[in-house]
Amino acid sequence: MLKIEYEIELNESGRPYIKLSDDYVDKPEDKFFTIELARYFLQSTHSRMTPEKYDQHTIDTMDIGIRLLGQIGDEMAEIQYNGMKTQGELAMMLNTNYNIRVNSIEERDALPEKDIVFNDKIFDRVVGLKVYCRTFNNETLLYENETYELQGGITNDNWVKL
Repeated sequence: MLKIEYEIELNESGRPYIKLSDDYVDKPEDKFFTIELARYFLQSTHSRMTPEKYDQHTIDTMDIGIRLLGQIGDEMAEIQYNGMKTQGELAMMLNTNYNIRVNSIEERDALPEKDIVFNDKIFDRVVGLKVYCRTFNNETLLYENETYELQGGITNDNWVKL
């Protein structure tokens, strides 16, 4: 989970502003988040604008800003997607204990063929994908930890317990 820590402080004129933590590291994901959030707020405001409260020029200018943020956001989304996909492919090459964590066999079996998002990475169902299942056993009242790997295919019949 990505996280941005900040405080609201006052500048020398007494205007509130966002102060990022001293150890903040500039990340592209944060810029993407900011663009998407700004577009969301502008769209929400724009949808409530009426000619009784705002002149047409202001409404049109707001629309232009929303479309501009949409185009920038779409380009950033593509970059973000490609980066997450690459991180997933790299994780597969590292031969870790597991690639994805789920809470049940049903959740494992419901994983789609493409674009499985886990820990800011994107995986596909491919031979070699490892899934860690932490399931609760109602009989023993204990959690059971099992890892499965896709071997010989990508259907649910191809999950092999390691």
